[in-house]
Amino acid sequence: MTEIIKQTTSNQISVQSGQYDTVSKDLIHQNPEDWIKFGLGISEVRVIQVIDTEQPTVRSNRADSFIQAEVNGRESIVHFEIQTRDSTETPMPRRIAGYAGRCIESFGLPIYSHVIYLHPDAGRNDPGQYLQEMDGYRISIHYKVIRLCELEGQNVLDAKLKGLIPFATLMKPKEDTSSEEWLRQCVQVAKSVTQNTSHQADYLTNLGILSGIILDYETIRNIIMEEIMQESSVIQHYTQQGIQQGIQQGVREGTIDSILDVLEEQFQSEDIQTLKPVLEKIDELQYLKQLLREAARANSLEEFKQTLPE
Repeated sequence: MTEIIKQTTSNQISVQSGQYDTVSKDLIHQNPEDWIKFGLGISEVRVIQVIDTEQPTVRSNRADSFIQAEVNGRESIVHFEIQTRDSTETPMPRRIAGYAGRCIESFGLPIYSHVIYLHPDAGRNDPGQYLQEMDGYRISIHYKVIRLCELEGQNVLDAKLKGLIPFATLMKPKEDTSSEEWLRQCVQVAKSVTQNTSHQADYLTNLGILSGIILDYETIRNIIMEEIMQESSVIQHYTQQGIQQGIQQGVREGTIDSILDVLEEQFQSEDIQTLKPVLEKIDELQYLKQLLREAARANSLEEFKQTLPE
């Protein structure tokens, strides 16, 4: 499994930036058939290969997952792009148009593109298409937008789609089911589809990491038994403090993204992204949450800047 942790200079463990993308990509690559069946809504598929997006022909895309497969008797490329939050630097339609164009150039095959949004607030305004309307130069590229929070998670649990179960915690639970009870149900089904002890620990750890997008660390730790998580090869080097730092680091990164999103929504200034390095130097999560509230209340970008540390 791709390494998702790094050693810091202070000899502490923290999760690398992009941890959710990394975990998601690994789960897709380990279970490509499940994801193609899910994305395309088909029951039969033959996977030919998972394409290495680091190879020169596709590397400049920086796309998450390209899978070569036989779909309805026709060889094709199935593309999954994972987004925790909205794409702010480059609009998603432009990104998908670039991925699709390079993929067609490199492989000469039809492409099915999907954007998977992990956070409940993400993807609300994604139009699902890139469209250029010019006489004689019309370009239209459509892709499927999938917001996990809009999906019925019970369907995934019932189907026991191994590749998707770790994402079920981000989907809609059954009616009148609390988020904690829903996590318990997801964990029980996850345990039922993994027999090997070490593989099960890795699998549950990935489920726990993805759950950190919407749940707090204490809830995740209490439900996903600590002794099972400690067997995981993904986190066997973690101390207990390290596990907590890993999940909390994901929450911290999400809060920073939210601050920038709120500011961009309100003030639409090119200067907003220059604040990211300042925010990333703030370690205290509660302080960042306070800044998120300040961003929502600020009457101007300059007023918000006054709340930042010197």
